[in-house]
Amino acid sequence: MLRKPALMLSTILALSGAFPSIGATTLDASYLSGTWEINSGGTCGKENAEHLTVNKDATFDYGRRGKVDAVGFWRIEHDVVVFEMLTAPAYFQDIANELKDYTHHEIYSMRMLPLDMQQDRFSAVAVIDDQMSKLALLRCR
Repeated sequence: MLRKPALMLSTILALSGAFPSIGATTLDASYLSGTWEINSGGTCGKENAEHLTVNKDATFDYGRRGKVDAVGFWRIEHDVVVFEMLTAPAYFQDIANELKDYTHHEIYSMRMLPLDMQQDRFSAVAVIDDQMSKLALLRCR
């Protein structure tokens, strides 16, 4: 189930290492710290925007519509940001119906490979469970 996304992410990692950027921004806590809007179309403040707030103390929270949906810890491993998060299972819409009577929170892990890093924006490939997504992140605060 995880082989295809893991293989794709491994391929992307290999290619990104093979073609290093000249004068690229450094991936570290200083760069990641702040509040980022995800896939907002290049403008901050959209009502339904997804927000990722990354703190220098290796914690983060994720939410939308002013609500926090997940909290956890992050770390950098070989140019990949790993997010270990605690969230309600209903957040993942594809399994919400199966778990509608489940009241416990779950731990999930997401791996994100930042690409095309600029001062206040970057694109990324993210893998969570068996789903891979392309993201565009814009620093808003």
